[in-house]
Parts: sequence; C-alpha cells; structure tokens
Amino acid sequence: MKRSICILLFLFIANQLYAQKRFDVFYLGANENFMQQDSLKRTKNYEASLFANLSVPLFMKDSSIWMTIVDYQSFSINNNYLQTDSSPIDRFNLHAFIIRTGYIHKFSEGRALQILVIPRVMTDFNAEFKKSFQLGGMVMYEKVKSKTYTYRIGLLYNQECFGPYLTPIFYLDWSITQKLKFTGMLPVYGKLYLEPSKNLSYGLHFVGLTTSYRVNENNFENYYVERNSIDVSVFSNLRIWKNVFFEARAGYSITKDYALYAEDQKVDLGLPLAYIGDARVRSNYEYENSPFVHFRLLYSVPMN
Repeated sequence: MKRSICILLFLFIANQLYAQKRFDVFYLGANENFMQQDSLKRTKNYEASLFANLSVPLFMKDSSIWMTIVDYQSFSINNNYLQTDSSPIDRFNLHAFIIRTGYIHKFSEGRALQILVIPRVMTDFNAEFKKSFQLGGMVMYEKVKSKTYTYRIGLLYNQECFGPYLTPIFYLDWSITQKLKFTGMLPVYGKLYLEPSKNLSYGLHFVGLTTSYRVNENNFENYYVERNSIDVSVFSNLRIWKNVFFEARAGYSITKDYALYAEDQKVDLGLPLAYIGDARVRSNYEYENSPFVHFRLLYSVPMN
C-alpha cells in the first residue's frame, strides 16, 4: 500500500513540476558517425559512441525532490594527427562519468527552483584522476504558465580542461497544438515533433555540446581533447512494449571536432560558439563534418 502511494505521489509531483507526459528512467544508446577520410587518407574514420543514463528521484515531505542522474558516455575515433608527429596518438578512446544531483524546490503551484551539482570524470583511463575530475553546476527557475506551456531559465557552468565554460539556458516544454510539440533546453538540445498517438512520435532533433577530456599518452603527457559537436537529425520514437521505447535518429553533424591541446593551452571564458581570450594552438588537424545514425532503448514511465 505504501509503495502504491509513493508511486502515485511521484506521478502527481512530477506531472505538476515538469508538465511532461513521461519520465525517462533509463536509456541505453549508440551512435555512429560516417566521417570522411582524414588528412592521412585512411580509408575510414568512424566515430563510435555509447551512452547510458539512469535517473533516480527522491521525494521530500514538502513536495520537493532530490534528483540524481548518472551518465556514462564513451567515444572512440582516429586522431587526425599532424603528419610531422613522429609518435602520435593514433586513436582517442574517451570516457565520461557524469553525476547530476541536487534539489528541486517547489515554491507554489507552477513555480520551482532547481539547483544541481555536476561532478564529472572525463578521461582516456590513462590520465590521473585528479586531472580528469571536473566540477560544475546548474541553476534553473521554472514557471508553469499553463498545462501546455512550461519554461525554465538558468545557467549551466563547468570547469573544463581549457577553463571555465558558461552556458545561459532556456528550457521550453510547449504543446503548440494537440499533436505538434516542442521540448528542449536551448542551446544544448531541442526537438520539434508530432505525436499522433501515445505509441509514436517523430520530428526534428538537434543537440550541441562542448566537453573536454584528459588524455595521457607517450609524447603527449598532460594533454586534453576538446570535443565539439552540433548534430541535426530526423527522429522517430516508437513504443515496443509497455513502457519500453525504441528511438532512431538519422542526420548530419554540422560540427564534429576533437581538438588536441597541451594542458597549458587555456581560455579566459568559454561560451556557446565563442571563446574569450583564446590564443590556443592545437596539436592535430580539424575534422570534417559527417552524417550519423543514433539508436537508443528507453524505459519511460507515464506522468499522468
């Protein structure tokens, strides 16, 4: 009985706080970029990626929530190294372990504040832990304007390998019509889609991310890789069994780069699509843009 009450309380609070129809508890995904030949004319340079995500809410007596989200990401790609390198890093194998945990306080009906601490370990498994550790955070204020329109405004911060990185964010959950909807946290991700039934949705999707990883290889001790990616795609999300969904995306990376820098190459401040005080000199060539496919399996529970 207590378990049933907790589940009902979870669904009620989440529906009121987030104004979303479903809550993604877990997903497992994979991504493949079909990149062109690199500067060394190797026959292929595919980017292979894996993703896993688990979200666990803990509910307080005052209707607030303590949320913990655990992410794992891995990326593997050939290094587009300089032809003058006598002993280069041949391939990047990068791993991200990210925890987002914090407090979501509900002030009143339709108003809430979200404060998250975001520690990360960004590594190639050769770099020292203390140099791979990063600390960031996020603050967002939420306003539920109606049953069909919710927004949040805030800031996302992380101490990257290249220096501080700050992103002003605007979250929007908007049912434009009964079937046409937009959901996203701009400028990080967003999707405009049609939802003709509870079992199917399809539309346009984009994601733009900047992250950095410590690497430590022979002749490249104490270096880091800055990964930049802007992906635009069409997608389809299909219920395959009860609360299990399968999502497929196909699109084009209009930006896809893995820039290699020595650890002393810093910027004063990083912003989306811009850097202040950037005089860095990279240690590899730029990457070409490329098409990609993305698949993921989700366990998502109904919110109403």
